[in-house]
Amino acid sequence: MNRCPQCGAAVTDSDRFCASCGSGLEKGDDSSSPGDPLIGRTIGGAYLIQELVGVGGMGRVYRGIQNALGRTVAIKVVHPHLLGDEQTAARFYNEARAASRLNHPSSVGVIDFGRTDDGNLYLVMEFLQGKDLGAVLAEDGPLPFPRIVKTLRKVLGALSEAHALGVIHRDLKPENVITLKGRKGEETVKVVDFGLATITGGQSSSITTPGLVCGTPDYMSPEQGRGDPLDHRSDLYSIGVVLFEMLADKLPFIDDTPTKVVMRHIHDPVPDPRAVAPQRAIPPVLAEIAMKALAKDAGDRFASADEMDEALRQAEALIEARGGEVRCGSCGATNNTSSRFCAECGARLTGVVSVPPGARASLTPTPRSSTAPPLPRQSLVGRTAELERWAQIRLAAHNRSAWLRVS
Repeated sequence: MNRCPQCGAAVTDSDRFCASCGSGLEKGDDSSSPGDPLIGRTIGGAYLIQELVGVGGMGRVYRGIQNALGRTVAIKVVHPHLLGDEQTAARFYNEARAASRLNHPSSVGVIDFGRTDDGNLYLVMEFLQGKDLGAVLAEDGPLPFPRIVKTLRKVLGALSEAHALGVIHRDLKPENVITLKGRKGEETVKVVDFGLATITGGQSSSITTPGLVCGTPDYMSPEQGRGDPLDHRSDLYSIGVVLFEMLADKLPFIDDTPTKVVMRHIHDPVPDPRAVAPQRAIPPVLAEIAMKALAKDAGDRFASADEMDEALRQAEALIEARGGEVRCGSCGATNNTSSRFCAECGARLTGVVSVPPGARASLTPTPRSSTAPPLPRQSLVGRTAELERWAQIRLAAHNRSAWLRVS
């Protein structure tokens, strides 16, 4: 599939102009084409653009080099067809101002920003070599509860600093949380993309016009869906959605269209993640934190990122104090939480389910249904455990994608 070199929209071979931005198209040109006019160019007198690495609704992200230091950087350039929109240009500068004020280890670092001689707006950031949380959930999920808590506490740390500086993110979702591995193997996170951020308490707040709905519908707070003025508690609602998704392996509200999803966030009662995913044996303390963060009325949520972080810290201590085990996704056997492979069948304990004391009886292996489609055993000879797990996933994957890693 070809893509427009200016905005990244899908185009066909017969198109002469992009239907999204109106740019002229050369035959066979796509977003990764060597013909990209910015690749090989030095902008801001200091940054050499080397390779396109991503395209979003607001801009294109390139890998580049800071010439003076030889440092690899990420360079975000706003789509040319948006340059005539003063509000979009203002939002782009808002992202630069917002992110440049943040100094937390879990916030992406901004190095420089500006406008090129021919009018391109750009933002230079640290280059992150990791996976976004959405990809981690797809590949490794559902995650063990201790890892969920540790990840979100780091995100809340970044938000605490941002909120203290008057910065509201407004588009928190798994794709805007990047996970990385440190030198000693520890997992760190970075909150990215302040393109929809609001800076409160100053003139910059006027660029996010009341009544203008921006963000991602699946993670929008009710007030954001209505287009009401926002404060930091809107971000905490979005974190509540992420927590719910990580606990239940499913979003709290799902519907056919983005508009219907937004309306469900506004009107529908908050589901209990324990009822949505009973097989996960979700600790009550984590379910209650998610439901409080998802309160319709902002006044009923956590008052601050620090307060939500403290609730998660206490939950983390409680889970660790109780110990517990993890259940193998292949054979159902229980294992020590420090185990990487099942002691019973040898399967890798990826995406294992935490088992609190007393819950072992409710987490027996799911019997294979006689109605399950036959499995191609000849293609996976000797992988009985993986085949049985495959059968379970196929039966459970109703209206959603499911992943199984066979190593």
